[in-house]
Amino acid sequence: MTVAPFRVPAADFVALARGGGGASAVRTLRRARRSRTLLLIRSIARDPAARPAFAALREVARVAPEAVDRVLDHPSVGAWATRTALAMRRGDAARPAELAFTAAAAAVRAGVAVDLEFPPVEVFSLPSLGVVVGPGLAYSPLPEVALGGVTLQVDLWHGGGVPDGLSVAPSVDLPRWRASLGAAWDLLARDHPALAAEFAEVVSVVTPMPSSPTGTSSATVADAFGCVFLSPTPDAETLAVTLVHEAQHSKLVALMDLFPLVEPGRDAVFYAPWREDPRPAAGLLHGTYAHLGVAGFWRGRPGPAAQAEYARWRSAALVTAETLLACGHLTPTGHAFVTEMADVLRAWCAEPLPATALAAAEAEATAHRARWRAAHGPLP
Repeated sequence: MTVAPFRVPAADFVALARGGGGASAVRTLRRARRSRTLLLIRSIARDPAARPAFAALREVARVAPEAVDRVLDHPSVGAWATRTALAMRRGDAARPAELAFTAAAAAVRAGVAVDLEFPPVEVFSLPSLGVVVGPGLAYSPLPEVALGGVTLQVDLWHGGGVPDGLSVAPSVDLPRWRASLGAAWDLLARDHPALAAEFAEVVSVVTPMPSSPTGTSSATVADAFGCVFLSPTPDAETLAVTLVHEAQHSKLVALMDLFPLVEPGRDAVFYAPWREDPRPAAGLLHGTYAHLGVAGFWRGRPGPAAQAEYARWRSAALVTAETLLACGHLTPTGHAFVTEMADVLRAWCAEPLPATALAAAEAEATAHRARWRAAHGPLP
């Protein structure tokens, strides 16, 4: 379990800034996030309650490093490690002994016998494996969805640790999700293979959310890297673009671990054409990058509806990219990153589209601005 510096080649940085990056660059981001998780675990292991589990984890890593990597990559481990390390740093209540669950999962995956003592809880998760109820290590495996050569796990976080503010479905209709995700994946793999390859590198877990009365709900949480929280979607195309949107967020989360893109301590907020509330600079950057990916998805789709979506989101993302470049809240690296984004969006906005698509996009943009002004006053 070694931690080494991560470097992103200049060409990969530019490719990521322009909305892509490719599977190799995204794989580097995933490995960097694993390194972050390991650093947090090392800090937790300074607590005596976590030391036996950390020793067991190191022993497993000595003989089966792939098993440890697989567990460390599970979103719940990153979420737990972040939450626990922050609590310990602040002097708040923390449960460092829960590292035993991560060590046990790695040992089970590796087939290595270890001696561990578990905290007294009735239900706990073996990350990447399943949920344990009652004594012993017999677990109910996490359901899986096979998508060609890619396998996603479906995790309802029964072991706890769901990030604040997110609703998770109480149960999962697995055949429905397999059919829905399979159709979306087939569309991506067939029509957008580069996007599919990036998604496969960055997302390993889907967590179903309750059906949304206002449409599709989805979320990516920085601390739970690799997980997409998602409500049911009406069709394959909607799910496919949602997956692309969330994969963009995940890429940017990991990239911002390596490069400070936004100056800290700024409290100004800005208009975002896809939100009903003002956004800080970091949130605006995330939304802009996600909608750069959304616009790129629709750019490659046929039909009037796709053309209208492309027109809407290429223009919206360019507006916010220009806002970011002018706001003075970006670091020099962040300014270079957003400059590349804006260059792509300017080129896309110069591409001709039917007048009907442009009119539909402008009507939606005008309606959104009007709603925002009614709620918040003049646009900042």
